[in-house]
Amino acid sequence: MRRYFVLGLCFLVGGFFCACQRGAQEKVLTLGAVVPLSGPAAAPGNEMNNAVLLAVDEWNAANKMGGYRIALESKDDASDPKQAVSAAHALMSDSQVVAVVAHLNSGCFLPASKIYHDAGVVAMSGATTNPQITLQGFPEIFRICTTDLVQGELTAPFIQQLGLKRIAIIHDKTQYGQGLAEVVRDAGPRSGSEILSFDGIDIGDKDFRALLTKIKDAHPDVIYFGGMYDEAGLLVKQMRDLGMQQQFISDDGAFGQDFIDAGGDGTEGAIVSMVGAPLTDLKKAEDFMRKYEQRFGVKIQNYGPYAYDVANILLTAISSVIEQKGVPDKKALIEEARKTEYDGVIGHTSFDEHGDTKNKVITFYRVEKGKFTPVKTVSMNK
Repeated sequence: MRRYFVLGLCFLVGGFFCACQRGAQEKVLTLGAVVPLSGPAAAPGNEMNNAVLLAVDEWNAANKMGGYRIALESKDDASDPKQAVSAAHALMSDSQVVAVVAHLNSGCFLPASKIYHDAGVVAMSGATTNPQITLQGFPEIFRICTTDLVQGELTAPFIQQLGLKRIAIIHDKTQYGQGLAEVVRDAGPRSGSEILSFDGIDIGDKDFRALLTKIKDAHPDVIYFGGMYDEAGLLVKQMRDLGMQQQFISDDGAFGQDFIDAGGDGTEGAIVSMVGAPLTDLKKAEDFMRKYEQRFGVKIQNYGPYAYDVANILLTAISSVIEQKGVPDKKALIEEARKTEYDGVIGHTSFDEHGDTKNKVITFYRVEKGKFTPVKTVSMNK
């Protein structure tokens, strides 16, 4: 009995050392994510982070990363440019971070992009739309959503097609909101519209009645807002409270249940644009939305599908680099990401020479009975 016990102990100890050796030999690569987990855009930011986590877990379960386990390191930029820069620096100080799912807000990605560039690490966004982000000449910077130039240029003729000509424009003074509003302002006259006013508000303000009263006196046909869902909801609610029945149109920053929650019944009939085709038209979207709701207990609002596709594009490119070189070489990943073509939840993604998506599509939705109903999908694709 004693000998068997000793032998059994030897096997147990040997097994323990083998397990330790396997653990010591485990290869890990890290995918970074910088999104607003707190602050005014925490809702879409957390949705994006959840979607990235879902993608990482699926890749780890499939065990198709050349022997590497994928870790996710998420940082909170709180929609604040300074915090975004700090978060980017923190990620880049970790040598295991191979690539980054980058930012919801253009005002965050624009200053942080130089940090990723200086580190030679690919950063790809599924939400930032300011054109300048990819015009800096940084080969590491990509995005899969089309830009404000496309969204604004397609919005102006859409307004004209509705039979609306006199436009009052409001924006939230951010690089995203003001930048998009400026494109609509400049494109409007080319479509036959008259721009009556161009006014900025501050994020966090709650009372816009003085501005709306001034705009009301100018008798616009439509009020266009460039900004995010909280201010968009309050604006349309206060418009209706003032008896203003003009058409309210906003952008992808207002696409989501939070806009309807903020504006209540005032959002009925409002129109917002969203990059890409309706998810209901895309084959892979239904499966993703089901998995997301099952995992996290909430429905998708807006940018989760884009973050999920960004994560999968990056992980697909990383897998290809590992297959070619045996390691997740960051320099090789830049070119691999650029040539990657991916059929995902939001459709087909491929990149131009600037790192922008070639899929230049947006969809206009009208709020009907508290839900977003697709009205028209338009494209600048060649």
